[in-house]
Amino acid sequence: MTTKFAAYDPNGHITAYYDSIDSPVPEGVTNVIEITQDEWLACINRPGYTVVKGALVAPLQPTNEELLTQAQATQTAMVSTACAEALTTGFTSSALGVALTYPSQDNDQRNLQSAVSAAATASPGWTIPLWCTDGDHWSFTSHTAAQLQQVNADWLAHRVAAQQKYADLIAQINAATSIEEVQAIHW
Repeated sequence: MTTKFAAYDPNGHITAYYDSIDSPVPEGVTNVIEITQDEWLACINRPGYTVVKGALVAPLQPTNEELLTQAQATQTAMVSTACAEALTTGFTSSALGVALTYPSQDNDQRNLQSAVSAAATASPGWTIPLWCTDGDHWSFTSHTAAQLQQVNADWLAHRVAAQQKYADLIAQINAATSIEEVQAIHW
């Protein structure tokens, strides 16, 4: 039968696991204790085990406050990802008289900003094409300066609404007092 070992540093933090058959303890490694198969499984499934006075010591259970903080961090990351997705999956504008969807990936945002800058000094009759879709067909459609300004205003309204929703959800997550309450907060 195979024997398991845990190597540890001078502070007792486990640095490696060895197996008498598959991965023997290397020559010169001295801070090593023998552990059971069950202890080895416990160690690899729950980080934080240490060695104190030659004995394996399980990590302390996290406090309720630590668990709540971890849940808040996880939910904050999920909400952040959802907000980023909302900002880059397009927005709607009726600048051309009907509701069309405009792309909003990073390049699309830069292109819109560049077009808005160009429109500020445009001569009468000036137009610029922008990508938009009616849901089924994409087209590179000309927009006047006024139409472009409306598209930009609609983009800004979309962006601010998403950012406000994000800020509101983060405030709710931070104010939550239980893990269940935190996990109930979604985009």
